[in-house]
Amino acid sequence: MEAVRFLQEMIQVNSSNPPGNEYDVAKLMAERCESTGIPYKISEVQPNRNNFEIQLKGRGSGKLILCGHMDTVLPGKQSWKYSPFSGEIDGDKLYGRGASDMKSGLSAMFLAVESLIKEGKPLAKDVVFLATAGEEVDSCGARQYLQEQNLDGVEALVIGEPTDEKVVVGHKGAFWVEINIVGKTAHGAMPDRGINAVEWIQKVMEIIESLKSKWKISATPLGESSAAMTKINGGVQTNVIPDHCSINIDIRSVPPQSHDQLYSELKEKLNEIFSSNDAPEYNMNILLDRPSILTDRSSKIIKTALDISNHDSIHGVSYYTDGAVLNPKSKIPTLIYGPGDEKLAHQPNEYVHINAYLRSIDFYKKLVIDYCS
Repeated sequence: MEAVRFLQEMIQVNSSNPPGNEYDVAKLMAERCESTGIPYKISEVQPNRNNFEIQLKGRGSGKLILCGHMDTVLPGKQSWKYSPFSGEIDGDKLYGRGASDMKSGLSAMFLAVESLIKEGKPLAKDVVFLATAGEEVDSCGARQYLQEQNLDGVEALVIGEPTDEKVVVGHKGAFWVEINIVGKTAHGAMPDRGINAVEWIQKVMEIIESLKSKWKISATPLGESSAAMTKINGGVQTNVIPDHCSINIDIRSVPPQSHDQLYSELKEKLNEIFSSNDAPEYNMNILLDRPSILTDRSSKIIKTALDISNHDSIHGVSYYTDGAVLNPKSKIPTLIYGPGDEKLAHQPNEYVHINAYLRSIDFYKKLVIDYCS
């Protein structure tokens, strides 16, 4: 089947990030557009890294954006049943890196828009298919799109991330903070002559542990917020008092939590313990700041999705999306919906069910028609 072959070709393009190489994915879609006479736009983000865009003009005002990213995470060092860039089919499963996250959703949205253009479906609103670079690392493509485009008039946003065909109305925020301690080296046999950064990191860990329970709140349907200490790096060698140690914190937030408030609270606690005369210096770096997004189920895009999918329930997801960049204050109603299974994302032997992928093409097409009628 042509739609399945197209997805296989997408997976066979290695767009692992780093380095991304999203141009190779954009080129594949561009070649298909040229063969069917569909206008498209490729925008350079960085060398060999691009955004890809198709615009379908409607008869009236308003705009609907269908968005997905072209990059994937690296395949990892674990062995795969099939090559991660093979697009191998086994029964109803199509394997490969990005099969679930999210080349299946991206391909399905592309084919839905292609079908609408070929059929000349009259629509009341503009429709934009946007494929971005860099979502898995820094959302460089979404950031550039915001710089180039005014999102005024955008009435809804659809993101094709893996949801296992569930109607998802939002995702948790992601806030990554690095704390660095700068002590003083000394001979390991003379610890009093130094300031041991590794030992001081224990005090930092105690503060983070005390804040974890305070910061934990719940918001339907996103679930509970969380904070985890995920990385520690420090020390010189066994016989040297360490002058540096760092710790990374991964915070997943839910409304109405403010990342600025969490940062201020953490900094206030750290200032207290690092104010003594014998304390080392410390600094904090924000590594990632993606706000949570949430859309009311009464919004038109969500109601339309529920009607098409014959679902009654709405859901939230833990991972963040380009929606955190394009729609950081949740002003634009946003639907997250895709054929992939989020539990398979970033895993070896990633796959998508072919029937789910084919159903999603019809879903996106009907969604556009019903929402833009």
